[in-house]
Amino acid sequence: MIGALAPFIGPVLEIVERVIPDPKERARIEAELKQAAADAEARMAEAQAAIITAEAQGSPLQRNWRPVFMVVCMGLLVWHAVAVPILAAALAVPLDEVVGLKAVPEGLWTLLVVGMGGYIGGRSLEKVFAGKGG
Repeated sequence: MIGALAPFIGPVLEIVERVIPDPKERARIEAELKQAAADAEARMAEAQAAIITAEAQGSPLQRNWRPVFMVVCMGLLVWHAVAVPILAAALAVPLDEVVGLKAVPEGLWTLLVVGMGGYIGGRSLEKVFAGKGG
């Protein structure tokens, strides 16, 4: 099982293995726990898809805020990685004084990674549920 609940279900299954001596009863409980975790993950995915679908039906700003935000983040990265070194070269500033990507705040990297992951994951869920439902 791969998902958000996987880190939690493993330790629970280990406890069940230690506490329940009867192999048949243990197998039944483990199967129920795995099914409950899979059901919970499916409900979480459906809720996330419902949020994305609701946002898609709103105003253009509501629909497009994630992509616009990611474009702004990418623009900042391009500024630091491309424009700053070019400007430094044009202004005869030694390249060792140009910090380029080193100047990108760690929080911006985190926002970009989480934002892109969330956006890509959200779009994937949206497409999966749109394919199932319609």
